[in-house]
Amino acid sequence: MNLEVLRVARQNLRANKTRTLLTTLGIVIGVASITLVLALGESVRYAISDQVQELDGNLIVIRPGHEDSRLLETASPYSIGITTSLTERDLNSVKVREDVSSYSPIMLLSGSVKAGDRTAASAPIVATNTQLTDVLDLTVRSGQFIDEATNRDTVVLGQQLAIDLFGTDEAMGQSVLIKGRPHTVIGITKNTRTPVNISGVNLDNAAYISFDDGKSYNQGIAQVQQLLVRAKDPSKVDAIAGSLDRQLFINHQEERDFRVLSGDAIADSSNSFFDTVIVITFIISSITLVVSGIGVMNIMLVGVTERTREIGIRKALGATNRNVLAQFLVESVVVCVVGGAIGVVVAYGLAALISLQLALPPVLSLTALGVGFGAAVVVGVLFGIYPALKAARKDPIEALRQYQ
Repeated sequence: MNLEVLRVARQNLRANKTRTLLTTLGIVIGVASITLVLALGESVRYAISDQVQELDGNLIVIRPGHEDSRLLETASPYSIGITTSLTERDLNSVKVREDVSSYSPIMLLSGSVKAGDRTAASAPIVATNTQLTDVLDLTVRSGQFIDEATNRDTVVLGQQLAIDLFGTDEAMGQSVLIKGRPHTVIGITKNTRTPVNISGVNLDNAAYISFDDGKSYNQGIAQVQQLLVRAKDPSKVDAIAGSLDRQLFINHQEERDFRVLSGDAIADSSNSFFDTVIVITFIISSITLVVSGIGVMNIMLVGVTERTREIGIRKALGATNRNVLAQFLVESVVVCVVGGAIGVVVAYGLAALISLQLALPPVLSLTALGVGFGAAVVVGVLFGIYPALKAARKDPIEALRQYQ
């Protein structure tokens, strides 16, 4: 391919500015959709990995589900609807260990949190213990966190939930209804600004009640979605995790329907759910790019019809089928590459804005960048090859005769 081909391609594209602009816009939307999904996915992965590192590497997470099973990986492992295999016996096995500095069960309840005429239907209701603040470095902004001395019908609200329900984070002493039962607010937690985190719970929008209170909503039965454990000695985390794994294996009658995770395995397990979401969204976004590619092919076919005489003249002057094919294929690829470049820029601009809103680290992913540009080139070639072949195969005599 020489510079003359590119020069002619630019002239032909500029001669039909509106058509070129609309075709490029379709590619921009398609590439931007794919790149945005991948960029945000990388941000989520970095956010969770950073949280594992910030907790000094001494965190152990126990979750239900077979180690080799993908059932809990394709749906959020913290979903309320999932029947958990973790029991209070497992909790007691953690509680008696002297090499554990703190531990906290997480039991999620379905239902709404109400205050007056305001309802937070999507707020997580978390039944846990007082050590959750130590396990997740959660800070109490005002009041206190739940403990053994507090009344069963008390609640601690995430700062954002307090604002949503009362219009202010000064909600101490106020009353809220949790699943229809009144609870008194005894504390407000400070915003963590990490809606995507290891616990799987939006901590800023959660309502925290005592573990016993949570069991009272479930006929006194504990449904533990996960156990969070912090080891006293970070250097012994793997050994402690292995010991817990053996103990829980005995608790579960030698049925491995649980997972004990530590270190990078925590981030990998948490990311698996988001990876599934990303793949599904990526496939949906790819459909947009395919539709855009069909638009490119349609416009190129129209161009072939309109330029039949030009093709005939060029062939009569000595242009080969290969020359004509290259000309039309280059025009298709140029449109797609330009659209892809704009799409990547737009995607990273949107990703940066969304990351700031969600308090995620903005990440410049070379993978997303490569996939975005690569998709644009592939679309240009795949959907440009047929119009280019059709143009190259035109008989010069018939082409000239058609427009005499």
